[in-house]
Amino acid sequence: MFQFWIALTAVVPSLCLDSTTMQAHLKAGEKLLGTYQASSSITSRWMSTYNDSTLVQNLNLPGTHDSLTWSVSAVLSPFVQTQDITLFQQLNNGVRFVDLRIGIVSEKLRLFHASYQLSSSVELVDIFWGLYHWLDQNPTETVLVSVKVDNGNSTAALQRQVYDLMNGPEVSDYWVHNTTLPALGDARHKLIPILRLTMDPNNIPDYKPFGLNLARGWKDNNANISIKYDYDADNNYRQVVYVEDLYNSDADDEEAAINKKYEVLTTHLNRSVATGFENTNKWYIGFASGYNGVLTTPEQLALGSTIPRTVGVNTLIRPYLQSNRGSYFGVIMFDFIGSDQRLINATLGWETSWGTKTFTVTSPILSAMIVIVASLLVF
Repeated sequence: MFQFWIALTAVVPSLCLDSTTMQAHLKAGEKLLGTYQASSSITSRWMSTYNDSTLVQNLNLPGTHDSLTWSVSAVLSPFVQTQDITLFQQLNNGVRFVDLRIGIVSEKLRLFHASYQLSSSVELVDIFWGLYHWLDQNPTETVLVSVKVDNGNSTAALQRQVYDLMNGPEVSDYWVHNTTLPALGDARHKLIPILRLTMDPNNIPDYKPFGLNLARGWKDNNANISIKYDYDADNNYRQVVYVEDLYNSDADDEEAAINKKYEVLTTHLNRSVATGFENTNKWYIGFASGYNGVLTTPEQLALGSTIPRTVGVNTLIRPYLQSNRGSYFGVIMFDFIGSDQRLINATLGWETSWGTKTFTVTSPILSAMIVIVASLLVF
């Protein structure tokens, strides 16, 4: 199986997508996608080492929170930016769960972080086509795509557009249409929709259930969320996902915020470790990301600061993952994933003696100067 899938990692033709249209979307989306460059690293095809029968929910999946915020301008970056490498780089480095936040502007689906629009020109469809392109180059992989409304409401028009983008005849073969997580063999060269928005069948002509609908029950700023999904004909649930998503620590200072985030994340991970790889009805998603009101930016929470000296969540969590190597973590969502490749390696249960480590911590003085303006624009 391993050799078979390695052989398939050579570029394969797209699923009959028009090349001219593809190039147009890649160009239109470049500000948020980045520029695609092929990678020969095992991190771009790590799923090729797993058998088709492996359940996706039993994989350890590195993810990124607000995946498209890497190109935010410096003035607004303290509370808007949560990533430091492009979406294509994230995927090449091993990320397999991406987090997209949307809203409607002039009847088009645009990308947001909270109320801040990440680009005035890039549309959600451009991001999707960028993901199709990446899968064409890496056909052994699957990517879980979380979509959440960050600006405005989940209106009927928005729901119809999202549904059509994932179910249109030209691209439907790039999506998994199950209402639960499939086996990896059924998900290779496909995207798995994780819907954090309401999908009302009454708003969508010819609606057919698809994707994991996790909008119901996802409590705001909560460290211990459980969401039942995938109900049978008698309305009995068959699957449950446990989520740690405490994104605002509301602590007294930066160090306390980091420690609180680390505590709730490791408590969550202890539960997933105890559950183990063999479970068939439990899934885990934990967020290493967050901020602390106007006192601590996402970058400072993730990477720490030099004045005063703090150690960020990314640095703290890596030894935990290393010490539990070989255990089940589920999905771990990181901010500033490019700061240390060892975070991805440790999530996957790999050796962490190789990988880059480049910390670029925002100056607390600069953050203090622009924190009020940035927070007003975002929150």
